[in-house]
Amino acid sequence: MIHYLVIGHACDEEQESLERWFSEKDGEQPNSYLEKLFIDQVRHDWDYDPDKEIYVDFILKSNSPIEVQYG
Repeated sequence: MIHYLVIGHACDEEQESLERWFSEKDGEQPNSYLEKLFIDQVRHDWDYDPDKEIYVDFILKSNSPIEVQYG
């Protein structure tokens, strides 16, 4: 599996993250696709106005699960 962690934020808001994984047969995903997934998820989760800017800060890729520890 290929694991991705997308980290970003909406304008004047805290950072958010999105974890996704894809099978080897799906292959690597383009950054534009991952960015769209992240932006759509953040807009959905927080019910942001469509005009509010959402930025992708980092896209991390790994062949093993990515563990995030907060705090």
